[in-house]
Amino acid sequence: MYRLHRIKTPEMFQGKYKKKRYFEGWYYKITDKKGRNSFAVIPGIAIGEWSSHAFIQVLHQNHKVSHFNFDISEFQFNTKKFEIMIGDNYFSKTRIRLNLVGEDFSLQGDLYFWDILEYSSTCLKPGVMGPFLYHPWMECYMDIVNIQHKIVGHLKVSGKKINYTDGIGYLEKNWGRSMPKSWVWVQSNHFGEDDVSLSINIGKIPCMGGSFIGFVGLFRFRDRIFMFTTYSGARIRTLYTGDHKLYLTLTDCRFRLDIIAYYGEGGKILAPVDGRMDRTIVESMNAVIKVRFSDRFGNVYYEGLGTSGGLEVTE
Repeated sequence: MYRLHRIKTPEMFQGKYKKKRYFEGWYYKITDKKGRNSFAVIPGIAIGEWSSHAFIQVLHQNHKVSHFNFDISEFQFNTKKFEIMIGDNYFSKTRIRLNLVGEDFSLQGDLYFWDILEYSSTCLKPGVMGPFLYHPWMECYMDIVNIQHKIVGHLKVSGKKINYTDGIGYLEKNWGRSMPKSWVWVQSNHFGEDDVSLSINIGKIPCMGGSFIGFVGLFRFRDRIFMFTTYSGARIRTLYTGDHKLYLTLTDCRFRLDIIAYYGEGGKILAPVDGRMDRTIVESMNAVIKVRFSDRFGNVYYEGLGTSGGLEVTE
């Protein structure tokens, strides 16, 4: 039952039977109502060839990164739904409880998530990767668990109480053997008063001795979700970086999504290679993302600016 249930529920822990060269991690983005206090909290496990451990990484808005490692025995999971514990820290799609105490940083408290917007799954598309979730040869899988949710609660950040009630959050996950050798990730839920969400993942995927560029682009505008994906026949028309800017254009047979993302410094977080957390990547949490959504005839349906944006460009 576990094997079948985990396929239909990609957000839950997938690695019960994995013994080596495997990782699994969840990415919680937490931003207060005014957008002044943001964190990314990343719990997960890393199983290498000879050693394994659980971890929680915390990326601060000021680009500092705090690492907390745990013995693998401190990782517990529910076999029926997404629910994990690492030490005294609890994670699910509706709540997190943190009790992280380090030498120069602590993060403690409870946050509850409500008004959750999820991706609507089907048998053919159990997650945003669609049919690729069924392929056993994939180096890395990903899914968007909560496109957006509202937050209730507060955190104590090194003893200082910060209220996150009415803030906005986001939740996604990755699992597999290694993160792609190169990828682009862009995400924001902060477009002023506009009811807009954006999440784009682009990666170089090994396949049959070669590779291809796979991507999942999700754009939510008001009550509709528009997907630009490899498996749906969408295309990347523009993708390049320069002078701390990312230029990206995605198209399908009906719509066009143009993005210019402005980013500066980032924090150095760890990423997996064959299950070992041996790679360092840079992630910005302060990207500003200009979005233009139009149809193939040039009619513009939305144009706006996203803030508190997450951005990774790894080559």
